[in-house]
Amino acid sequence: MKNKYNYALSTLCLLFMMLIGKAQAQVISNTFSPEIVIDASTEPYAFDFNGDGVIEFYFLVQDLSGDTTISGLPATYEGSGALLGCQNGMPAGSISSETSAFDVSLFNLGDELTVFQEYGSDTSYALGIDLTVNTGIIGSLPYQYGAFLGNQGYLGAMFDIGGSLHLGWIELSVLPDGSQITLRSCGYDASQGGNPLSVGNSNTNINEMMLQNIDIHISNNTLQVYLTDFDAHAKLHITDAIGKTRLSSRLVNLKNEFDLSAYETGMYIVSCELNGAIYTQKVILQ
Repeated sequence: MKNKYNYALSTLCLLFMMLIGKAQAQVISNTFSPEIVIDASTEPYAFDFNGDGVIEFYFLVQDLSGDTTISGLPATYEGSGALLGCQNGMPAGSISSETSAFDVSLFNLGDELTVFQEYGSDTSYALGIDLTVNTGIIGSLPYQYGAFLGNQGYLGAMFDIGGSLHLGWIELSVLPDGSQITLRSCGYDASQGGNPLSVGNSNTNINEMMLQNIDIHISNNTLQVYLTDFDAHAKLHITDAIGKTRLSSRLVNLKNEFDLSAYETGMYIVSCELNGAIYTQKVILQ
């Protein structure tokens, strides 16, 4: 966890770049197809904004049960919780006036995310919790908490790439009973200017350029990466569903093939650095 001095210094650098107006936003976005579904039966999902092997967030669902007290009376609770674990990322939100705790905010399409937004520095947060609290005298009471419970929206975030802070967003939803998280899309500002970021929107020029210059698909356990233009600095990273980097390689040819027959079946994230931009695609190994 970075100390407060480094965080403040990085934020001031972002503000300075934003004020002098030299930085241009380069928003890179990705739509998950199929969507990523997390529930209590799956492993926590490790989320890496830019495919550099550094995990920003973990998404997980847990079955919750235990003992508590209400007004001094013993009680039990049970239900589900959709949770956010934080590593290199800080979620956007605000301090609750009622509990003085930091609550994650739900952003809508087109809302503006800036460096002036409050960001949490804890290691975990609730996206949505649905519990039934049982007492012997009062009876059963519902307890629901979290901005994403029963809702779909955007999680705002700030995270670090090589010592500089960047803004990003993740589109997700949580079922009304807190039993499932669905990740739908994501995006981040790859520039280093701290520019305001419109959540859910992307710089289509960046995406169109990448789609024209790279083709990624998998066939018979072979990952094929085709480039239309040679870039001496092009790189490829393959990350598994729990965030472990399984392969890092240079893309030395226009046609590149990688044998994945030794890999376990499941989902992998392929990230390619090409012409100063990053393209990320999910592939399924069967």
